[in-house]
Amino acid sequence: MTHDRQETSTGVVVPDHVYGFPGVGFGGYAAGILSRQFPGASVKVSFRRPVPLGSPVELRATEAGGYELADSGGTLLFVEVCEPVAPPPSVPSWDDVVAAEKEHPLTDSPFYRGDCYGCGGDRAPGLGLRQTFALLPEQSLVAATWTPDRELTQGGGELAAEDIWGALDCPGGWACRLFNDAPHETVTAYLATTVAKAVVPGEDHITFGWATSVSGRKHLVGSAIATRDGELCAYSTALWLTLPQAA
Repeated sequence: MTHDRQETSTGVVVPDHVYGFPGVGFGGYAAGILSRQFPGASVKVSFRRPVPLGSPVELRATEAGGYELADSGGTLLFVEVCEPVAPPPSVPSWDDVVAAEKEHPLTDSPFYRGDCYGCGGDRAPGLGLRQTFALLPEQSLVAATWTPDRELTQGGGELAAEDIWGALDCPGGWACRLFNDAPHETVTAYLATTVAKAVVPGEDHITFGWATSVSGRKHLVGSAIATRDGELCAYSTALWLTLPQAA
């Protein structure tokens, strides 16, 4: 079963099942929809308000030369071209991540949600990305072995932009919570991504994330997707922001 985003005469609908926090559209997925407006470019998506589930939102050009998703209340998130993101200095090995999944799984963490579109293990094939992260303490990384389900695409082919961006979103969230002690009420403020290589469903990949810095409520993190052999497919830098009431 596929979970295609829906385009209507008024814009885009994020399907009801594509959420991380219940009732809110999954940020990485929505960002990937916007990234399609600049194919081949490195782009930065900034979030302003939560994206609704199952309701049309308008995709429209901005005066600054970018694009945004908006509803009657105004901008939800917007995209603009940015400089290429710096790649991570190294990629964890497949064997190291397999060992971490046995020794340091995060499924018992209070931050784990089995129904999260990006990293929930309770999702059926095609209805979630089903990354299950583990801790690599010696490398200060969270990582998962990941073989994207073929059900995520129609008739095979490359993984869609919204699912690549979705896969890059969760590792950063895990990193800021585990390494920066960010509380649960911490959300993506922006996500900038460079896609270097197609992500192919059915093939083995590694997804991983790390924390870069913290300043008050602001958590700068990185994340990446690589092939099993360590070739980078996509990599991001992101700012996660702890909500004021949780700070």
